[in-house]
Amino acid sequence: MPRFRSMILFAGLLAMISTVACSTQAPQSPAAPPDTRKADETAIRAAVVDWSKAAQAKDLDKSVAPYADDGAYFTDKGALVKGKNSIRLVWKDMLAAPGATLSFATDFVEVARSGDMAYEYGTYNVVTEQKKGKSKEEKGKYVTIWKKQKDGSWKVAVDIDNTGV
Repeated sequence: MPRFRSMILFAGLLAMISTVACSTQAPQSPAAPPDTRKADETAIRAAVVDWSKAAQAKDLDKSVAPYADDGAYFTDKGALVKGKNSIRLVWKDMLAAPGATLSFATDFVEVARSGDMAYEYGTYNVVTEQKKGKSKEEKGKYVTIWKKQKDGSWKVAVDIDNTGV
C-alpha cells in the first residue's frame, strides 16, 4: 500500500509540473527593428557629399560637423585624435594649408541590420602648395565608422585615412 501511495503522489506531482510547464510561456523575442538600411545608406552617402563640399569650400564648421562629440580620427602617419574639439584643430590646420584642396568620395557603405552602426570607405585627393608655387597631389583611401544618434542623425565615430590608392 505505501508503494501505491508513492506512485499516486508521484503521478500527481508529475501532472502538476506538466500543467505549470505548459501554462508558462517562454519569453518572446523582441520584434526586430524596421529595416531602414537603404534609407540610412542614402543618408550617409548624402552626408559624405556635403562633407566633401564643405572641405572644398574650406568651411571648418561644416567640415567638423559630421563627427560625434566623442569621435576619433586616426591621422595618416600621425596621432590618434580624440574628441570633436581636438579633431577641429587638425581640420583647421589642414584647411589653412596654403593652396590646399581636399575632396573625397564614397565607394561603399554597409549599414548594420540593427540600424545603429555603419561603415563606409572611399578615396580622397589632397592638393597642397609646395615651395616655389609647385603643387603636390596626394591620393589616399579612408574608412569611416558611423553611429546613429538618438535623434536619428548619423555621426562619425571613427575616421581613418592613409595615403596610396
